[in-house]
Amino acid sequence: MKTFYDPVKKQWTDATTDRLPRHDIYFGTPVNAPTAGIPLGDGDTGTLLWLEKDGVHLHMNKCDLWQDAPPGVTWDDACYCSGHEEELTCVKHAGEVTVKFSTPLFEYLYQNAFEARLRFADACAYVNAQTPFGDLELRAFASAETGVTALEFDLKSTEPEAPEIRLQRFGSRTLWRWYCQQKFTPETSLSGTNALTENNRLYITQDIGATKFCVGLALTNNPSSAAYSVKNTHCAAALPAPAAEQRFTLLLTVRTGNTAEDAKAACAAALDCAERTGTQAMYEAHARAWSAFWNKTRIALENDYLENIYYFYLYCMNSESRGSYPPHFTSGLWGFYRDYVPWVYYFHYNLQHMYAPLDAAGHGELARNYYDLRKNGLPIARLYAKTVKKKDGAFVHDVTDRYGRGADYDSLNCTPAAQIAMQMYRHWRFTGDERFLREYVLPFMRDAAAFYLDMLQKEADGLYHIHSTTAYEGNAPTDDTLTDLVMIKTLFRALIPYAEEPLRTRLTDVAEHLPGPIYTDLLQGEDLDGEVFAFGIGKGTRPKGEGKVLGIGTRDGEIIRKQYGDPESKKRGYGFPDIEVCSLYPAGLHGLKDRGTPLFDALQNDLLLHQPGEQSCHWNMLPIYLARMGMAKEATEACIGLLQANQGFINGFNAEIGEPGSLGEAPPAYYKIRNTDTDDVTLLRPDEFIHFDFETAPILAQAVHDMLLQSHEGILRLLPATEIKDEISFRLYAEGGFLIGAQCRKDGFVFTVTAERDGACEIVLPEIYRDSTFYAYVAEENADYIKTELHKTVSGPDEIFIIPELAHGATLLMCSEPLAQLQTATPVKDLPNGDFKQCGKVCLGSPHLMRKQKI
Repeated sequence: MKTFYDPVKKQWTDATTDRLPRHDIYFGTPVNAPTAGIPLGDGDTGTLLWLEKDGVHLHMNKCDLWQDAPPGVTWDDACYCSGHEEELTCVKHAGEVTVKFSTPLFEYLYQNAFEARLRFADACAYVNAQTPFGDLELRAFASAETGVTALEFDLKSTEPEAPEIRLQRFGSRTLWRWYCQQKFTPETSLSGTNALTENNRLYITQDIGATKFCVGLALTNNPSSAAYSVKNTHCAAALPAPAAEQRFTLLLTVRTGNTAEDAKAACAAALDCAERTGTQAMYEAHARAWSAFWNKTRIALENDYLENIYYFYLYCMNSESRGSYPPHFTSGLWGFYRDYVPWVYYFHYNLQHMYAPLDAAGHGELARNYYDLRKNGLPIARLYAKTVKKKDGAFVHDVTDRYGRGADYDSLNCTPAAQIAMQMYRHWRFTGDERFLREYVLPFMRDAAAFYLDMLQKEADGLYHIHSTTAYEGNAPTDDTLTDLVMIKTLFRALIPYAEEPLRTRLTDVAEHLPGPIYTDLLQGEDLDGEVFAFGIGKGTRPKGEGKVLGIGTRDGEIIRKQYGDPESKKRGYGFPDIEVCSLYPAGLHGLKDRGTPLFDALQNDLLLHQPGEQSCHWNMLPIYLARMGMAKEATEACIGLLQANQGFINGFNAEIGEPGSLGEAPPAYYKIRNTDTDDVTLLRPDEFIHFDFETAPILAQAVHDMLLQSHEGILRLLPATEIKDEISFRLYAEGGFLIGAQCRKDGFVFTVTAERDGACEIVLPEIYRDSTFYAYVAEENADYIKTELHKTVSGPDEIFIIPELAHGATLLMCSEPLAQLQTATPVKDLPNGDFKQCGKVCLGSPHLMRKQKI
């Protein structure tokens, strides 16, 4: 078997950057809309670049441009962020840049040849348009090293051309509840803007109360030949002298300061530094940094489209999640309509989705701003628990602002604090960062546990019960709510080793005396047609085990279910779906180790009742659940179904509904909007308020990880939910501090486990290799491989290979052939993608100009 693993150098020889060119998002025709825009970002500032018929458009955002309440409006006496978010705290956009030409260089009718692409390997946008009016080449990238975005233009025109370059900013309402209500105050956020020119540069300074910032633009390559002017307080412009050949570079940056003048000075300094460095040197450093980022991890799937979306997810996170605040889950740093931000809050689950896959991908550092946001909000969470809940510890609302203040309705969902604590704990399990454990993890765990301890009541049956809480968003209150019991057990078990007496004894007592799962029968008509499922992905098959499913709690002694098979069932109500399987994810309390138990059968029945991915919401976690259950075929189908239902835009972003720019259905003609000042109802065109959503891609990334590698049970499960048809390979990270490499075919495999800190590990091989002969070797750091025998034990359904100690830097090699027979393959660099890709009714990119395509 030829492998990409070199046993002499003890490293995988194939680089992620060798494979990435096949995943360039390629546009073979211009699509003149921001929904086909290319996202660029240095991690702190994001720029969406798109083409209109008249030129190049850019919309700039930065993660910390917060507009807070004006002086005199305080929140010292409350921990709520009320329904007037725009009057308290919300993020605003930075500004816009347009480069307009006098000829329609990007209009479809006039293209002789056209190509635009987002190239992942060097995180650059490339555009090449050839028309009867002239040819334009453009390269754009966002340099994290300088905090400056560069756009290099090379224009050759048939007649002299003088492109007008504008920098402008028009603030607006955020329209945060555009779908149901808004304030009719068009003048909102228009003040505090000042456009100016200075030293052949354009600037806009902005005062939004708590934040003062500046957007700066430098036109390099003979900037003195351009005329600079201020159009109005919101817009400044540069007009180069007309010429048949125009080669120029735009340098853009956004800076904050104590005053607007301080921010402008910081902009000027950044632009000075970029000009001294030169764009080519900036690009080379930028490309090296991205190469190092990509080559920390690698996946090679048999489904090219799903793999493409996986790398799109990582690209977006590195481009927008290195600043001081997490990006918003809708549009992130790539909103393109003034200050419009739907749902300006940080929603707990929506935000956690974005960060959950990062540790396994080797990029847990990108979650720093998320953990900081939650850590900094802990005092407010304690205040909420004390003043609103009248309980000890901390309570994190489903919906918070940047300070951690909860929304103005009292949430009965008690799980967010525990889920955040356990997300932090898992990050520590990956990294082993003891300072993070002390300063972030344990304080959050202790406060989340203290709240639950104050909520629980020990009753006559000797068990601890919890009453009148909700199972996530939108569900009616129940007693012994499943989501709470699952998180209590998960949290308490993790905290016990770090707790001192008497807390340790109390945590142990509670964890051992919680109510068990509530089982209930499947129903004829609602779930079953005779002896088989009547609905869902299991339609036509028999239920598992004794035909039970799980309840999510009780109400007045009645067992409450959330999931029913019939999608039209009157028993179904609004609320967060899939609560019955919450112990699979995000808790990780149950999974493949439970095979053969009534609980595992019930979990599987609940999943088999689930509607296919194409009939589900855009943040449906079905692919993750199925992967955690080892249901390989179903997990892959759910991934594809979720993509086909929800990838709304050809640049890779998803949408909550079919949007213009997708191949799906269009949105409704109008939304009914209530004026919050007068209660009058008006109609709003939804196509004016299109936004990107970023929830499907992270869920698919997490599902891919769980299909390839699971470590949440304390066991390294290799390919636990993957069908191997041809070849699959990956390099991912595992809890406990291990880097796992794999290259697998039906007829052979190579696995490596490298310890990033001292530790023991347990390994379960894929089912396909369970009875295969294999060879095991261990190499200490800087030493040769030595053949070893692995101890095997059987635990329930698993055959587990145990490595009692793997020293930091040591590698375990498991292969289907003896070491001496391993042949190292020569990696091949994939060619750049030169076409758009399709997955059912959705696609990435656009087809070649004037070429027949199948749709």
